[in-house]
Amino acid sequence: MPKYMLKRFFYIVIVALLSACGNQTDNKQVVLDLWVMPNSPEPQRDTEKLVRGFELENPGIKVNVTVVDWGNAWARITTAATTQNGPDVIQMPTSWTAAITEMGSLLALDSLLHTIGGAQKFPPAMMQYSQPRGSDSITSLPWFVDVRPMFYRKDVLAKVGINPRKIITWHDFKRALEKIRVAKPVIEGISVLPMGYPGKNDWNVIHNFAPWIYGMGGDFLNEAGTKSMLSSPETMEAIIFYLDFVRLGYNEARNLEKNTAQVSSEFDDGRLAFWFDATTKTIYMDRPQYAGNTAKSPAARNYGCMLPPTSPTGKNRYFIGGSGLSVFKYTQHSKEAIKLLEYLVARPEVQLQMARTSAFLPALKATWSHPYFKDNSNYQVFLRMAETAKAYPS
Repeated sequence: MPKYMLKRFFYIVIVALLSACGNQTDNKQVVLDLWVMPNSPEPQRDTEKLVRGFELENPGIKVNVTVVDWGNAWARITTAATTQNGPDVIQMPTSWTAAITEMGSLLALDSLLHTIGGAQKFPPAMMQYSQPRGSDSITSLPWFVDVRPMFYRKDVLAKVGINPRKIITWHDFKRALEKIRVAKPVIEGISVLPMGYPGKNDWNVIHNFAPWIYGMGGDFLNEAGTKSMLSSPETMEAIIFYLDFVRLGYNEARNLEKNTAQVSSEFDDGRLAFWFDATTKTIYMDRPQYAGNTAKSPAARNYGCMLPPTSPTGKNRYFIGGSGLSVFKYTQHSKEAIKLLEYLVARPEVQLQMARTSAFLPALKATWSHPYFKDNSNYQVFLRMAETAKAYPS
């Protein structure tokens, strides 16, 4: 072979090899690990469907979804934070954000918040969780909102002559409970008690107290976060009013030995007229495929949601929680992780999809005007609560 042809041959081979290596690098897929908790009846399937659109828009990125059970979520998240070995994007419960932020393991998201339009895109109370007290940065962005409306039985109230529209104040509510207690209604062979709430060994006790405490003008901590307000007159009056429902026979004392799931099933089975719960309960009441025997209960056929009653002070301040999304500082793919977070929190259609599968309120306020929420009387209650809610000290 002539010398010039040999040189040309080697040149072509080298170019081909370099091109092949370049293509392999360009086609290398980024895998993002996303940790979430069970936010819907089928969390693995639902979350994978939620991120599928992101993967289609970004063919070089694969999202690996891990559902972390609530029972060990705190241990897994704190371990990930302290070992610097965790997911790229993580669901961050609002009441945990401050503690995880303090560990210094979350990426600052101030630039992303600015990019998507600023804090006004989300409920103000949710944004308080996003930048905990003492933090210089936004460390999570709101994903979904958890409020706790009052579920009630339309058929029970009708049977004993109570107009639900007239249950506005604490004392209106108390009179309704007394009327049900005295009437001892029986519907479809089931004796109905006025209300129920759990106590011992329950994970929602503080959430259950919050609207009563806030409504009376009380709080858990002072504005500076330096002093407990649990012994203040306003807080104590609210706690006593709430606990008095047991002494008066409206909530059976045996319920205080139960947790939320156990007392919730009492409402599902048709044994309670009133029950406070997360909006996610509507999925199990409305959709037979998830309801089991609940779908056959008079409660599923006759329930409604209303605002929790207003205190004597006239204040409407409700508990608000939910979750944000955060990016771990130690991710090797911060650019892609931020892109995924933006997709989940700032796209109205994605927020709507999340709401449909979970029944939590979307955190993105632009979604609230969608007919799915505007045309549903229960969601109108949830939205009103989100607008006047109060965040925990964080």
